[in-house]
Amino acid sequence: MTLPPFAELQDRVAIVTGAAQGIGRNTAVTLARHGMPVVLADLNDDRGSRVEAEIQEAGGRAAYVHADVGTMAGCELMVQTALDRFGGVYALVNNARWHPRDKLVDVTEADWDRSQDVLIKSHFMACKLAIPHMIAGGGGSIVGISSAHAIQANAIEGPYEAAKAAINALMRNVAVAYGEHNIRANSILPGGIMTDVKYEAAALAPTPELDARQALQNPICRRGDAQDIANAVLFLVSDLASFVTGESLVVDGGLSIELPGSATTRMTGLEV
Repeated sequence: MTLPPFAELQDRVAIVTGAAQGIGRNTAVTLARHGMPVVLADLNDDRGSRVEAEIQEAGGRAAYVHADVGTMAGCELMVQTALDRFGGVYALVNNARWHPRDKLVDVTEADWDRSQDVLIKSHFMACKLAIPHMIAGGGGSIVGISSAHAIQANAIEGPYEAAKAAINALMRNVAVAYGEHNIRANSILPGGIMTDVKYEAAALAPTPELDARQALQNPICRRGDAQDIANAVLFLVSDLASFVTGESLVVDGGLSIELPGSATTRMTGLEV
């Protein structure tokens, strides 16, 4: 008899970084809903504890850990929590972020270093620590949350864009180096995503006309939601993606594929 989709995820242990809010929160809740025990790594104790409680109240298993994933000690703590609480590591979703928003010449060295620690070095450290346990358990799936900023740019997010591009390359390296151990590694490039924090901000200061214009920027004519990214993660950690590795999956409603003139015509009705 064929099992329903995602049934194989039952009892496979996941770690999600930046799990207290946004894409990380939706991802953690989604994986837990499909039977995965989830370690929630973050520095926001209030929100992180709320996500832990949300999962547990729904019948899932979760452990929140206050961990600075921009440090080796923080990554060691979250991996050890997975081992101690749930007995292993199967899925690793590196999602944590921190970065300045300034033009490059205005970025301080300290902010550059901190942003790279959180945005890309954390992926290296988490992989370094988790992969041996994945090998011992017979395999695993690693997902690096990259960004549309890895392939597009604006004026004030140089550190972010540099790190997000590096995530795609690192996941390809992991895919090649550890595929023989049944470990897959992929990245997801979200674009134009609304998260719980953004919804909260929008409720306090609604901008319906701006929201409508932003929705029309995408060929699919709606804003993305954090759940859209969580669904992509669910696919990549599942056996449905058992032959998918080293890929950079763009999830942006078509934003990055369209010529500017085409988008302008849709948004204004004027031929460009």
